[in-house]
Amino acid sequence: MLDYIRGQVISKSPTKLVLEVAGVGYLLHIPISTFEKIPSRGEVTIHTQLFLREDGIKLFGFASDEERGLFQLLLSVNGVGPTMAIAILSGSTANDIKCAIAREDTKALMRIKGVGKKTAERIVLELKESVKGAKASIDIEMDGRQRAFADDAIMALISLGYGRPVAENAVKEAVKKLNLVDNIEVLVREALKFKT
Repeated sequence: MLDYIRGQVISKSPTKLVLEVAGVGYLLHIPISTFEKIPSRGEVTIHTQLFLREDGIKLFGFASDEERGLFQLLLSVNGVGPTMAIAILSGSTANDIKCAIAREDTKALMRIKGVGKKTAERIVLELKESVKGAKASIDIEMDGRQRAFADDAIMALISLGYGRPVAENAVKEAVKKLNLVDNIEVLVREALKFKT
């Protein structure tokens, strides 16, 4: 099995990465979270997962072993294939996905494009024991409703073109300043003040 590939970045897009290793170009399918972490040029090391099907071979790449581990966990869920697993990883950070599963927050999972109610419920049911102890990246005490607002605000900033780390930090600072998170529009407006 291919565990990782180290090579020169030839091209990248939000869903694909081409690495050159010893004169050979490898096409890797990647989540947006990996796209955001790798440079446009230079040498990188990418954790890999090979997926064999009757219609071909696909190589998936991840910036961290944590992302790859969650990808493998998601593949163990009935009805979740590699395309959906990549979509789920593209919709949030690996840690936030684990936290949503750990707190059985199916609504947070359903906010990820392509994940319906039944799939979200299956993911929680089958993986909650595997992700026990996961802690949210925004380490501020919030109830489930407030955390949903925070998650939505992060996604709103990402949709405006900000990278995930910038969006998460801005929302974290906005949550601290506001104390009570009860309005998504107010939270996003406040977060925009901390977007650098």
